[in-house]
Amino acid sequence: MTQEMESRMALKDLVDRYATESDKNNQDYYRNLFRPDVKLKVYMGDKQIMDIHNVEDMIAQYKAFGAAKASFHQNGQQVVDFVDDTHATGICYAIATLVTEADGNDRLTMYAVRYYDKYVKVDGRWWIAEREQHFVYAAVPPLV
Repeated sequence: MTQEMESRMALKDLVDRYATESDKNNQDYYRNLFRPDVKLKVYMGDKQIMDIHNVEDMIAQYKAFGAAKASFHQNGQQVVDFVDDTHATGICYAIATLVTEADGNDRLTMYAVRYYDKYVKVDGRWWIAEREQHFVYAAVPPLV
């Protein structure tokens, strides 16, 4: 297997593990995916709602949202461009579906998300070094 293919598989694994661990409400696992000095910006539409500069603050902010009663994160396409042997950029498309409680009733919210990532390979291992997380739109369909 070529080095590029191995790197593509490792980068896909990063974004997939992020989705899987998010479903488990296991934000502590983010330490295994993101650099300690990760730069994270989160946007809801055009409005920036977070600007974080390390993984510990990232974990704390995500935990502050509270756990959903149920969640389902599904990744779609991921496009990766290599800058050199240890740097890459990528875009990953995702749908995040959350069940929360509002006024004593369950509420389903579906988010269309794009992750714009910068990756770095340190000591033979890929990490997410920077992320812009864009919530493109949200939908609140009926929950059956």
